Amino acid sequence: MDINIDKALIKVIRTGTVIMGANRTIEAAVKNEAKMVVLASNCPANIRDQIEATSVPILNYAGTGVDLGPVCGKAFTIATMAIMDAGESDILAVI
Repeated sequence: MDINIDKALIKVIRTGTVIMGANRTIEAAVKNEAKMVVLASNCPANIRDQIEATSVPILNYAGTGVDLGPVCGKAFTIATMAIMDAGESDILAVI
């Protein structure tokens, strides 16, 4: 199944539940509450290592945090985000 990641992220933002920010994303991943974590290509290595140490599936976003922010409808950069509920999005199909 080939899906458009940007469109799937927009849909999950509108219809699902997400957490943005490194500390909150790491906490959700460690507690195994997140269904998926999205990491921007320029996510800092220490944050990436902490999230990769968990069992939560990771989607490595091809763009940087500067690209991911506007896709999610935010005017700031986003290095990490946790998908708690995908809503009507098919984003979880990529794992």
